[in-house]
Amino acid sequence: MGMDLLAPCAAPDVNALLRDLGSTCTVMMVDGQLHAPNAPVPAGWSDVRLRTPAGMLTLKRRPDGVAVVVFGNADAGLQATQRQIADLLMKETAG
Repeated sequence: MGMDLLAPCAAPDVNALLRDLGSTCTVMMVDGQLHAPNAPVPAGWSDVRLRTPAGMLTLKRRPDGVAVVVFGNADAGLQATQRQIADLLMKETAG
């Protein structure tokens, strides 16, 4: 079971989000398919899996925004990363 944080925003440019996060975050899968390192994420994505130093998380497009999802057993470090990414998504839309 996952824990979601919903960022009520338009679908972000994941490539720009990765630049904001720095080199600590890598895209592993896009829409269920393995993703080549450093390859750009296509604009029409619906599900993106990210590897961070704290662990894996998923971005899922929803009609009301983008959910940042972690497993229910996520530790405090991964939950902090989840919150950081949700905040960046909302900031990117507001900016």
